[in-house]
Amino acid sequence: MDEVFEKLERIYLAEFSFFGLTFRFSNTLLCVWVVALIMIVLSLFVVRNLKLRPGKPQMVLEMLVGFITNLCRDFIGERHYRRYIPYIGTLFLFLCVSNILAVFNFIPGLQLYPPTKDINVTTALALMSILLVLYSSFRYKGTVGTAKDLFRPIPAMFPFKLMEYVTKPLSLCLRLFGNVVAAFLIMELIYYYFAPVAAPFSAYFDLFDSILQAYIFVFLTCLYLGEAVETEA
Repeated sequence: MDEVFEKLERIYLAEFSFFGLTFRFSNTLLCVWVVALIMIVLSLFVVRNLKLRPGKPQMVLEMLVGFITNLCRDFIGERHYRRYIPYIGTLFLFLCVSNILAVFNFIPGLQLYPPTKDINVTTALALMSILLVLYSSFRYKGTVGTAKDLFRPIPAMFPFKLMEYVTKPLSLCLRLFGNVVAAFLIMELIYYYFAPVAAPFSAYFDLFDSILQAYIFVFLTCLYLGEAVETEA
């Protein structure tokens, strides 16, 4: 059990100083860079030689773009959804690749772990989303409209509406972090005690559940954005 829980710890691989400030390079940051590299390579592969008669990679790409577009249209609204597609699409892809990163450990010598098992990563992603929600609210409703929302439908809702700006990012952060850590621990225990029968469990926890958690995160982000850009007729 100690070996399993040790894999949850943040390990510092290097340390350097810059203008009097000390920076540490952790295994979490290394995995984030690996995720970024994978996304860049995949992007270059699927967008080259696009054709009117698409091959399989292009068909998968078009299905993914259609999925993200429909998600944004359904929950953000017809008027504003297009401007959010790049962010939602990038966020969804980053979370999918991050959550399934441990699958690549079948390659000899690799020891990769989902960077989303580090609460610092999930906190940063949640803050990015909630800041975008706040920006969108001020942009489309203005300061007065955003302030009025805090008192709707009745003035007594003000403390609860104000609390939402804390609970929303906290919910996004902890839900993703908790589910990824739980799946990671379960799979590590299965690999340790029941390795011969780990394949079907890996298909669920490393693939299906990982993609599901990515979807839930972007779904809630779209929902919050839809509330932020909604204006009175």
